[in-house]
Amino acid sequence: MPTLQEALAEFAGVFDVREEGTTDLIDSELRGILEAEEKKAAFRKRPEYESKLLEAVRIIEKAQKSRYGAFVLQEALHTSEFPTYFGDVLDRTMLARFTEWVPQFPQYLKTGTFRDLNRNKRITQFRGGSEPLQQIGEFGPYPERGKSAVHFGWGGAKYGADFRVSWHTLLADDMSAFTDLPELLAAAARQAEMRFATSLYTDANGVHDSLIGAGFGNQLTLNPVLSIAAVELGYNTMAQMLDPVTGNPMNNRPAYLVVPPALEITAYKVLNSVMVDIGRGGTTDGLERPVSNFISSLGLKIVVDPFIPKIATSNQNTTWFLFAEPNSGPLGPGLAAAQFDRLQGMEAPLLLQKRPAFSTLSGGDDPRGPLDENEAVTYRCVHAFGGGQLITQAVVGSNGSGA
Repeated sequence: MPTLQEALAEFAGVFDVREEGTTDLIDSELRGILEAEEKKAAFRKRPEYESKLLEAVRIIEKAQKSRYGAFVLQEALHTSEFPTYFGDVLDRTMLARFTEWVPQFPQYLKTGTFRDLNRNKRITQFRGGSEPLQQIGEFGPYPERGKSAVHFGWGGAKYGADFRVSWHTLLADDMSAFTDLPELLAAAARQAEMRFATSLYTDANGVHDSLIGAGFGNQLTLNPVLSIAAVELGYNTMAQMLDPVTGNPMNNRPAYLVVPPALEITAYKVLNSVMVDIGRGGTTDGLERPVSNFISSLGLKIVVDPFIPKIATSNQNTTWFLFAEPNSGPLGPGLAAAQFDRLQGMEAPLLLQKRPAFSTLSGGDDPRGPLDENEAVTYRCVHAFGGGQLITQAVVGSNGSGA
């Protein structure tokens, strides 16, 4: 039987969130989860809550330091309310870790909330409203704007994993399970979000062909490798894009350069080089002359996305993107290539504990502690999120193949 530390390492290493399709999360289950959160919030408002929570923290700390402390913890787990406070310690620790590890995709993707996992589209924009205002006569009429709603595809699901600490492990007084568990689950939840967000603009071949392609005018010609010249081409490509309805300039500019880890150093060289050697135009002497690198003055921010090579099976180390600012543009709202949403009322992952399965013949609690039918303490991490692609004019990309 593997040790607890080996089991924790395995859990952290192979964790790949299990997506339970939207049909599995029925309305009654969703309501049950949110109602449970409301009850938990009410419990935490009790006057004695903070003092008892602090007492639980001290008991757990002592259990990590001595066998006597572990014995006290075992006794406390048999009481009626301590398991609840014990679970809250783990829950708060997980949420603290989840809050600390802030993903970078909210910088260049739009974020929000949703209420219904069964939805398959969202309306986020009305076309035909950004063209210049027209001159109006004395008695009008005023032309109506924004009559055509735009429907974007959307999908969401719940994600999660179970983690069990056996009674045998508890007997071994190994508290590292409870020390490592919140951090592991918080990291797993964040990685689930990051992987999903990356999948909105990356596919097996690199740039996602339903968002970036020659037909959209945002896939760079010949898929150039990342370089100063390539970034210049991407910048000019986005700057010249027109509103697909009105034909007017969108006044859009790249704000973020998103690359896989293999291109991180190259990206910094491209953006931070002061001078560039190029051939003297119109001469035949073959000599190169240094010129200033204007790319370094554009204010682009580098974002390294570690999940690009996890999703792309080809071009995984050469694909790169330029994203517009999703929240504010030069003439109003920003343009977002995609949107990531979390379930309203459950913006952070939930840490749940399975109820004990057995009691004594007299009706009392199991003297061994709050064990389930597998004679283990079982915790479940549940998270729900979704999203979809939006405006193709908000991103340009290249798979870096040079072809």
